[in-house]
Amino acid sequence: MFTTLKQCGNMRLEFAQIAANLSLRAQKRRAISPKGGVSMNKYELGVVVRADLEEETFQAEMTRIKGLIERFDGNIDKVDEWGRRKLAYPIQKLTEGMYTFITFTSPAGTPREVEARLRLMENVLRFLIVRKDEVETAAAPAQEAPKSAEAEADEPIEAEAVPVEAAEEAPVEVVSDEPTAE
Repeated sequence: MFTTLKQCGNMRLEFAQIAANLSLRAQKRRAISPKGGVSMNKYELGVVVRADLEEETFQAEMTRIKGLIERFDGNIDKVDEWGRRKLAYPIQKLTEGMYTFITFTSPAGTPREVEARLRLMENVLRFLIVRKDEVETAAAPAQEAPKSAEAEADEPIEAEAVPVEAAEEAPVEVVSDEPTAE
């Protein structure tokens, strides 16, 4: 194996470096802030559940979804049930679904865990988890770009306003493009 003790020591050092690197990766995955706490983000979960479910079954599914979020250290801020809506296109031969939007605060790893469990739920037709900060920054108005010469040419030219008295007193010089006969 090792011919010298130095090679053995170098191998131990390499293993220690690899372990430290893995530890840093794990901390990033768990979103541990440099100050020592876990960083919390705001998320919104949109869920479309089968519309042919009974009310009790639907409520049980929603309780199960809320339990998933809370199980992975999430705090539910708001639940907005839109009710039965027509789907844009048929999903599993269904044309209607029950829409629910859940706003929650959680560590960065929670959405991944919740998505993995939602994929396995038979009554969930579609779902989407969006980080709220990203949505707000995307909706912010973009800075105005400088106008091109073509865009400026399309805009009407505004004439300067001159008082009527000043316009009557000012001499007018007529310039013609036609050649004069002299």
